[in-house]
Amino acid sequence: MNLFRRRALSPLASPARFRELYERSHPAVFRYIYGLTGGPQDDVEDLTAETFLRAWKARHGFQGDEASATGWLIRIAKRLVIDRYRRSVQAIHNLPADPPAESTPEQTAVADEQINFLYRLLGELPDEPREILALRYLLGWRVNDIAEYMGATENSVSVTIHRTLSRLRVRWAESDTGHLAAAFVPKENES
Repeated sequence: MNLFRRRALSPLASPARFRELYERSHPAVFRYIYGLTGGPQDDVEDLTAETFLRAWKARHGFQGDEASATGWLIRIAKRLVIDRYRRSVQAIHNLPADPPAESTPEQTAVADEQINFLYRLLGELPDEPREILALRYLLGWRVNDIAEYMGATENSVSVTIHRTLSRLRVRWAESDTGHLAAAFVPKENES
């Protein structure tokens, strides 16, 4: 046992390298946390900041390459979301949607109702399918990256995505929300 052996230097040890990681990964970490929690935005920002604070404190222990650093941040964020959920069992809050510039109050109300319903549907999903959808559609990860991160096969991730989206489509079609939108869509002959 050599007590004087040098410890390998983490690729994130320097403030400049960590700043580069922050600038590159901040939007992805924010979207991931938002995808898991549904908001509100202040809470998502707090969790994102806490993720990077914890990563900063642990940066010397990180031994992966720069490509795996985002996955490391996502794991930190996931643990923070789980911890927050365990501490405060609250309903999922939603961010208000930005209405289209030329929308009527009725169209804005319909859009808000649809977004709220979508977040309710997502909130009802089990944790794993919700996380897979967040990684795929909010972060844009490829199926093979999700499989590696989740410790699953690519096939199981693909099947989970397909089945979950199919269930969401059925629930959406069965809801009044999908029909509500059609009532306020202007017809071609109306001005």
